[in-house]
Amino acid sequence: MLEGAFSQVTYSLITTTIVSSYLAILSAPTTLLGLILAIPNLTTVMQIIFANYVERNSRRRIAVFASSLAKLSIIVMLLSTFIDASSAVILFALSYLVFNIFEDVLTVSWSSWTQDILHKGKRGELLSKRLSFGKMVGLPILAIQTILFHLLGDRAFSLLFLMAFLFGVTSVYFLHSMNDVRSSRIGEGSILEPLKNRNFVMWVLLNSIFWFSLSASRGFFALFVLNVLNYSLWFLIYLTLVAHASTIYSLKIAGKISDYFGNKPLFAIIIITFLLSIIMFTISPLVFPALTLTLAYALHGFYTSAPTISFMNAIADMTYKKHSSQFYAIGNWIVDSFSAVGCIVGGIILYTTSNLGISSYLILFSLSFVVSLSALVLLKFYFEFAQPVSASIFSLPRIIYEEIQIRIDFRKATRTTVKSN
Repeated sequence: MLEGAFSQVTYSLITTTIVSSYLAILSAPTTLLGLILAIPNLTTVMQIIFANYVERNSRRRIAVFASSLAKLSIIVMLLSTFIDASSAVILFALSYLVFNIFEDVLTVSWSSWTQDILHKGKRGELLSKRLSFGKMVGLPILAIQTILFHLLGDRAFSLLFLMAFLFGVTSVYFLHSMNDVRSSRIGEGSILEPLKNRNFVMWVLLNSIFWFSLSASRGFFALFVLNVLNYSLWFLIYLTLVAHASTIYSLKIAGKISDYFGNKPLFAIIIITFLLSIIMFTISPLVFPALTLTLAYALHGFYTSAPTISFMNAIADMTYKKHSSQFYAIGNWIVDSFSAVGCIVGGIILYTTSNLGISSYLILFSLSFVVSLSALVLLKFYFEFAQPVSASIFSLPRIIYEEIQIRIDFRKATRTTVKSN
């Protein structure tokens, strides 16, 4: 749990919003910005390369080694803040590449490892708790960021990358202290085996379509806030704080939906929240911009974090008692390849339509909306033993109410215990 907490804080300090904001401050062209934002998706091929190796060796040892190198690369990001802008972009891009290469090696070993560690019936809830706990730890850090950017402006990026490095190194320490677990899967497993599973292919296709549409616009939300709506950098960090805070609660709900209703209904809710967010961004220049953007970023926390829960849990269900590294590697590679194309396409659209002003962003947002909507329509072709999507969506208010009620009852019980003592 502690490893997850410090890891999540590290990732929250190097989010797409932070990276795009930093590159915007360095005046990086939108085409180059789109390419750099695509790096996390392009490096997923490393998961395929290491998939079989992970299953045959100590997943703990591989995870610790990869995580160590990834976190050390953050030092180079820190150094980029002390040199001239043109060189800083190149240095940051290289360090960001190294960071994501080893993070992908960590991901494939960690995904296989957790399948043996976590209980099947509550895997979604446990995964969401790990992620949400990390978000809770990172919340005060992001609050401090908002203050720093308000006081220091773009000079605060140095402190941000320094904190990311310190929290990252701490996460490696706790990862190293975890017990290794031998793989419980049977058979040797083939790297091409996942492609023989029709349901897996359909699940990956749906996620690929969604992540293409998400990546095409998400990385440029920050530019929209800064360049079109002319808000300051500290206000953008405030919006990041809102997204971070909403993620804490959204992850708990996502885990319960995954365990109780299934991953198909969860995926439908993810798409719907993204569609609502796009609508809010589109109307924000006209209707109470600050409030509309705050609501949009509150949804941002759900549709960027919950997909991890649905994707991992669905593949874990498909590969029960089978080798899973190949499924995670192939799945992540295909999905992230579509995400990379989405980032690049988004950058190209903004570059080629830059003379249209705000309309260039509206064109991009419209594309994302239509593509995501198509994924929602195609969801009916994915098979899963779960409640109907419509029934699960209507049950969502009850889940939220129960979560709030559990918290209220817990606080009352705690107060009663304290008074009695």
